[in-house]
Amino acid sequence: MSANDLSPTVGLAADQARDLILSSASKGDRRLPGERALAASIGVSRTTIRAALRHLASEGLIEGHPQRGWFVRSQTQLSDRPGHLESFSEIALARGFTPSSVVLGNTVRRATLDEAEQLGLPPASHVIELERVRQVNDTAVCLDRSLLPEQLCEAVLEADLTSEGLFDALERRCGLTLHRSSCVIHARGADRREGRLLGLSAGEPVLEMSSISYSTLGVVVLVSDLVYRADSYRFQADIYRRTP
Repeated sequence: MSANDLSPTVGLAADQARDLILSSASKGDRRLPGERALAASIGVSRTTIRAALRHLASEGLIEGHPQRGWFVRSQTQLSDRPGHLESFSEIALARGFTPSSVVLGNTVRRATLDEAEQLGLPPASHVIELERVRQVNDTAVCLDRSLLPEQLCEAVLEADLTSEGLFDALERRCGLTLHRSSCVIHARGADRREGRLLGLSAGEPVLEMSSISYSTLGVVVLVSDLVYRADSYRFQADIYRRTP
């Protein structure tokens, strides 16, 4: 529905609701007051405010969740391009955002049996465990846990990964170029720690991407587990029907 299709009353309510929404967003509040409270604050009926909210949702400003209410939509949504292996920083920069990271941990330890198998390493090999909160425009959107073989990637420990991208650090410092990645994506609810780090309540939806990335020589360089806020990440793909 375009603005021209709105009745004057609904259009005015939408304008006033938009001002309240932008004010809430500037304070970091994503959840809007209930429809009854919004209608009372603006001085219109619930039917009118509901129509105004639906219009603002069509503009991409807010989104509704059944049984939970209306929420300010994230304006920092990332999306992967199918067939392209891009780093978090490259995806953010390509969309006009400013990427940054908060490093929670960057340590060397012995790999578990499962981790050694994933990385193609002998048992008890040393790995670099890196954990970061990834941000766009200073908003936390992703919790990034990565494992790298220390023998190949030791120089990464010298990088300032609050600003330097891991893909760039691997290429410049270790001479390793990532060539392909095998990924699995699934939806689930955030646990308490993830919620605290990403500004969510426990149980709110997240998208988890688990990946194994290989160098141009076919060597496993990176095992990653990325947990995105569901409102900040979108995977796009072109799907073709196979012909006989």
